[in-house]
Amino acid sequence: MKFRLLLALLVLPLGAQTTPFGTRVSDPAAAPTTITAPAAAPAAAPAAAPAAAPAAGGVSDEFVDNSVQVSPFRPTLLPEAKSTRTFQLSKLNRLGSTETTRELQRLYSAFATQSIVDGSPAGSSKAVGYLTTVTYSILQDLGDNRYLAKAAWPASGPNEALAPGVDTMALLLLEKPAKAGDTGKITGMHVGTVSVLFTPDFAPLKGRRLTLRREAFLECATLEDSPAGLQRFVEAIVAGAELSATTNETIPCKKCGGLGFTREAQKGQLLDKRVPCADCASTGKLIISVETKFVP
Repeated sequence: MKFRLLLALLVLPLGAQTTPFGTRVSDPAAAPTTITAPAAAPAAAPAAAPAAAPAAGGVSDEFVDNSVQVSPFRPTLLPEAKSTRTFQLSKLNRLGSTETTRELQRLYSAFATQSIVDGSPAGSSKAVGYLTTVTYSILQDLGDNRYLAKAAWPASGPNEALAPGVDTMALLLLEKPAKAGDTGKITGMHVGTVSVLFTPDFAPLKGRRLTLRREAFLECATLEDSPAGLQRFVEAIVAGAELSATTNETIPCKKCGGLGFTREAQKGQLLDKRVPCADCASTGKLIISVETKFVP
């Protein structure tokens, strides 16, 4: 009997042994299968936030037009000479001649201030606008050596044909590159009023596309008003150069004969009535523009 019980115990599998508390599982193969729940799908990424709209009243850089357009608006019109005369070098300082050394020096000074140095064969040419000294502070670079600047300049030309400018915007064409904030002083030739279409990058106009009409000046250099310059001037005339200078000259009034008044007969009186001359404002003199041409 004992032998049979022992044999029955040996026949039972080792992985399943009966205990007072039930069957103990020791074989991994006999272990109950654990069912694992499927892994949860990863949460969907949140949708990308829409691009922020430009602030109210602002301008997105993506849409800013930075092109610059400069076009002439009102050209400079130099006064035409009302009279012409000739200065002949061969008559210089002759008795009874108006061609004197002092007059030559005066006319050359006028010629020097009306001519600019350039790349022409003669080395200079007559200015096509009024020359003046321009003091500036750069506001914006418009490209191609063109600059918008705060500028000031004195009046220039006969009867202040070019009005003075005080702390006003102007367009400058400079010979050397510059940047915003640079200051300086140049001899500028007024080339008229231009129309500038651009987008400012300075306060309070920053980002606003607009058109300005402003005076324009070209940086230039005038001839040297010196004895050496006068000598070269005379040599050029002797060599056949056609040079001239325009000056304002004072002449007697033709209407009143330089008296400042005209006479008008009065009935029954011996003395004529004196009528102030309107042409010369009773001064007896007139100021006219005279072109002087130089010949050998």
